[in-house]
Amino acid sequence: MVVAKKSAGKRKVAMPKGIEPMLCTLIATPIDDPDYIYEVKFDGYRIISYVQTDDIRLGSRGGKDYTSRYPLIVEALRKIGYQVVLDGEVVVFNEDGVPDFDALQSYNGHTTPISYCLFDLLWLDGRDLMQLPLMERKAKLRDLIAGIEGLVYSESFDDGPGLYDLMIKNGIEGIVAKRKGSKYLPGNRGYDWLKVPVKIKQEFVIGAYAESDTKRAFKSLLFGAYNDEKKLEWIGRSGGGFKEREMPAILARLQQLEQKRSPFVNPILDTKGARIHYLKPTLVANFEFSGWTKSGRIRKPATFLAFREDKGPKEVIREVPQQVHRNTTSSSRKSPIPDIKPILQQRLKRGKGGVGKYLNKDSNWKKVDAEQKGATWMPFEMEQCTIQVHNIERELWEGIPKAKLLIYYNEMAPLMLPYLRDRPQSLHLKLKNAGASRDFIKDMEDRQPDCATVFTDIRRNRKEGKRDQIDYLVINNAETLIYACDLGIVDVNPWASHWQTPDHPDQLWIDLDPTSVAGKTRSNPYQSEDEGFKKAIEIARAAKEVLDKRKIKGFLKTSGKTGIHIYLPCTQIDFTQSRIIASHLCDEIHELVPDISTRNESKNARGNKVYIDAGQNDYADTLAAPYSIRPYHQPLISTPLDWKELRPSLDRWAFNMETIHARLSKKGDLFKGVLDRKLAVVNTRLLLKHYP
Repeated sequence: MVVAKKSAGKRKVAMPKGIEPMLCTLIATPIDDPDYIYEVKFDGYRIISYVQTDDIRLGSRGGKDYTSRYPLIVEALRKIGYQVVLDGEVVVFNEDGVPDFDALQSYNGHTTPISYCLFDLLWLDGRDLMQLPLMERKAKLRDLIAGIEGLVYSESFDDGPGLYDLMIKNGIEGIVAKRKGSKYLPGNRGYDWLKVPVKIKQEFVIGAYAESDTKRAFKSLLFGAYNDEKKLEWIGRSGGGFKEREMPAILARLQQLEQKRSPFVNPILDTKGARIHYLKPTLVANFEFSGWTKSGRIRKPATFLAFREDKGPKEVIREVPQQVHRNTTSSSRKSPIPDIKPILQQRLKRGKGGVGKYLNKDSNWKKVDAEQKGATWMPFEMEQCTIQVHNIERELWEGIPKAKLLIYYNEMAPLMLPYLRDRPQSLHLKLKNAGASRDFIKDMEDRQPDCATVFTDIRRNRKEGKRDQIDYLVINNAETLIYACDLGIVDVNPWASHWQTPDHPDQLWIDLDPTSVAGKTRSNPYQSEDEGFKKAIEIARAAKEVLDKRKIKGFLKTSGKTGIHIYLPCTQIDFTQSRIIASHLCDEIHELVPDISTRNESKNARGNKVYIDAGQNDYADTLAAPYSIRPYHQPLISTPLDWKELRPSLDRWAFNMETIHARLSKKGDLFKGVLDRKLAVVNTRLLLKHYP
């Protein structure tokens, strides 16, 4: 591959640190103009990449750093061999060779094939190319990336209407028309670049939602766009396109952004009596609709497609299709357009990246593979993907096979998932039975199923033989929960924070942990543990006294073993603050029950006292999730409690797989208040007031 650098520009300049992408003007129908070329409009994320020798950065249209999300693309860019700035679209193609935006949103980072569809070259080895004509830039780009897997050159065609018809036939988003001699103008939305979508789709800023009067989580989203005066104008609403199972999570996200005043400068019309909740205008989503009214609103209905994390709200403007005066006098013969699908299918295959079997030298996946060797597998067919399960007849407890644990988690998934969603997991594996030694899996090392989410984090403490990143599993659906259970987990252990804001917990934890000491009788071999649980009950009552004094709301559950867990919803604090506040609270609780509790971290110094533990409030710490089975003498469940149940007669052995359904029918989910965002705000204000 040869790149002619002499013609790339006259004066050397430093690589730009940030370039706003050049934008397209929306038009209603494709033009037929020989001054333009026509390209496929890919349904993906617009990414400008900055490639230096040892430093590669992927910047989104909204200025976010997406480098860690797409390691396969980063590796492909390393192979270019030049310092460059490129413009293109990150795309996941489905099996039919069509861009799949849903698959891109749930992209797992490693194993799913992914492509970087490149259409412009902006800077090359010290030369600013943005003032060169488009066709010259594209010619250099084609030579630059030829033969590099994962990097796809965006072909251009001279028959706009023909390409548009082909997009309709193949279900692809649309086309882009570009003037052949156009310069690259960062941030400009003029008539040099035009876009013609097959369907009308556009991003809008969500500024409110309408409360539901049925069992749905909400009725509709209300959205708008910024006008020339940079004011947010309400444009329309959408009540369709949402997956029913995802709506509660969307509602929780909306509730975090609620505010008293409308963010729109104009009134919302046609509320039809629904209660409207106003939001901080930070969420951007893509909607599909049929057209525009003369008053500047969208024609109903609008269909929700997806959130757009890659775009900032201030970028969102109203895009009404424009009329373009065009030159149609040329009668030059147009080149035939090839069949698009074989091209895209070839790109799909080229997008695959190879990875090693073990990405860490002392990987615990070796133990997993040894346990699975020679196993009998069977498919567990589920909605989003099929999970292969194995050795389901193996006994985890006497008389209780693994199959029963799989069934339990499948049944409980709808109840558990709100407490797991978007929280990275550390997997505690029991590869033989519930009483066996425990093995830990933090880094998925490309083993997760296709329908799973993975949070890629930088390893905070570098270790020899360990790679510099950790891919944590995130359990966002029942399929991933079943996968983790089949892998070997008995209990589910999420973080106190979400992957989107990993340094900021929304739960503060207090763990009442009885110390195991000798003491048992033939009638009760677990006498000392039972006595420790009774002490934990008394200490939890003391904790309630402290919280009530401060008017702080807490929720409690059994640990599923011998202790009790207390959760305090919080928001907008970091782990340093969380740890300090928890320590102060634990000290106050200890002062009320010093004879049976301790704050000493050393197990040897605790005696038979209950340790009031604030130490679980650090980055990446985990605690057993509500309704998680625990690997204990029996399959007990970490079960939410009502504070009124804290009596000496409370029987920890009563919370198990056989009793949980009847308890839920009687009491419901006692833990759901932990997810109350308004309560988290109130709690945090009080916590910071009393423990600044």
